[in-house]
Amino acid sequence: MATRYTDLKPASGSKTDFVIRRRTPTLSQLLMIFTAAFVAAMSIMLTAVDKLALGIILVILLASLGSYVAVQLQRTRDLVLTTEFQNALLASALGIQNKFCLIIRQDGNIVYLDRSFQELFPDFFKQPHRTVGMLVNYGKLSQEESKKIFAAIDRNTYDKVVFTIRDFKGDFHKIVMSIEPILRPSGFILLRGREYIDERSTVKIDDLTTTASPLTKSTIALFSYVMDTMDMGVYMTDPSGNIIYANPILEHWLGFKEGEISASNLSLQDIIHHNADRTNVIQPGNYEGVITLQKKAGGFMQVFINQKIIRNDQQKTIGYTALVHNIINQGAEEKKKLW
Repeated sequence: MATRYTDLKPASGSKTDFVIRRRTPTLSQLLMIFTAAFVAAMSIMLTAVDKLALGIILVILLASLGSYVAVQLQRTRDLVLTTEFQNALLASALGIQNKFCLIIRQDGNIVYLDRSFQELFPDFFKQPHRTVGMLVNYGKLSQEESKKIFAAIDRNTYDKVVFTIRDFKGDFHKIVMSIEPILRPSGFILLRGREYIDERSTVKIDDLTTTASPLTKSTIALFSYVMDTMDMGVYMTDPSGNIIYANPILEHWLGFKEGEISASNLSLQDIIHHNADRTNVIQPGNYEGVITLQKKAGGFMQVFINQKIIRNDQQKTIGYTALVHNIINQGAEEKKKLW
C-alpha cells in the first residue's frame, strides 16, 4: 500500500502492513467550518440592514451546506454498496468446495464467519463474543483434537487437522480443516473446513461410476516397489486431483510420515504453493515444469514435475501420475528425458 501524507503514523504494536487512511477534512475541521458558518450567519442577521443581501447570503450558505451533505451521503452509500459486494464476492470465493470458512486473529478471536458456518452453528453465531476456544467447547471436540488445532494456530504455519465436530442438531461431522496464515494484513489466519472422505476409490467419469480401475492397490504396490528404489518422488491422483498415492521419498521431502498424504485425503493443490498471480498451478492433463511445494511444517522446496494422464482401455481419463525430481539434485534437461 503506497504511503500518503494524509496517512496516520502507525502506533507502536500496530500492523505496519495496513495503513489507516485519514480522510480530509477531519471531523474536528468540519465542526470548525460549520461553527464559523453559523457565527457568520448570525452576525449577518444581526447587523445586515438590506434584507435582499441578507437573503442572498443565507441562501448561499444553506446551498453550500446542502450540497456538501448530499455529496457525502452519496459517497457513503457508494462505499456501503461496494463493501457489501466485495463481502459477497469474498464469501462466495472462500466457500467453493468447502463446508465452512472462518477468519481468526492469532489470539483466537473469530472475526469472520461465512453463511455455511452460521447455518451449521446458529446458536454459536448469536454469541456477542466468539473465539476458537468457545467453538471447540460448543462442537464437543476431544481434548486431543483441540490441542492439535491450538498447536497449529500457535505455529502460524500452513497445516491440516482432522477432527469431529457436532452441529446444533446434534449430528457429528468429520472435518479436515486447512489452517492458512494470511500474509497481508498479518496476524490473521484462514480456517477452511471440508468433509473428511474416508474412501475415494469410486471415481465418477461421464456420469458412469466405476469401481474397477487399473489403479488398484496391488498395481500401486507393485509400482511403489519399483519407484521406491529410485531417488525421485512419485504421486498418483484421481481425475479430480485427489492424491491416492505418494511414495515415501516424496512424503519425506515434504515432512509427512509414510502413507500420511494419501491417508489425509489431500489434493494436489493442497501441497502446491500458489503464487499471488495464481500462475503456479498444475492444470489437469500432461504437465512438465518447475513447481514449488509447501512442506507440512512450513517452508518450501522447488521440484521438477513430469505429469502424465492415465487412461483405461476406453481412453477415458482415470487419473494422473507424475515423477517428482528434487531440483537441487538434477538439471531440468536431464529430467525431461526420463519419460
